Amino acid sequence: MNEITTPEPTLSAAGPRTLAMLRELDTAMLTLPQTCISIDHLIHGGMYARTAHVPAETIVSGALLRRATVLVLQGDVSVFTGVDCVRLTGYHVLPGSAGRKQLFRTHADTHMTMVLLSTAQSVAEAEAEFTDEPELLMECVGRVTITGETP
Repeated sequence: MNEITTPEPTLSAAGPRTLAMLRELDTAMLTLPQTCISIDHLIHGGMYARTAHVPAETIVSGALLRRATVLVLQGDVSVFTGVDCVRLTGYHVLPGSAGRKQLFRTHADTHMTMVLLSTAQSVAEAEAEFTDEPELLMECVGRVTITGETP
């Protein structure tokens, strides 16, 4: 069937009140010890994939995303979806709306891969495509793979 469906959960855009609350939480979290999270990057075929390898018992607040993406999760994590908090275990592929800001708490080591369409030729270009806040992104770089292949 080719019906339009809304999977559960979806990662929704944050409203103004929610965004303000998340910004306050970011400020408080920055006063705590920070965990370096390894980030792998792949630029290939008109797509950018960013994989965060997040240790267990870690809280991650993401940057505000201005592009729709797909988020692939593997692990055990509680996710603030923009509306509520859900616990996801195992493997999940989630649609993410533009204008969203996520909050995650891992219960076990968790791998999160965000995928989006991209014309970028570098990690910095890709980051500038999906957020106006690249300075908030984790800089603990893992692998960087740029194939040069176009769509």
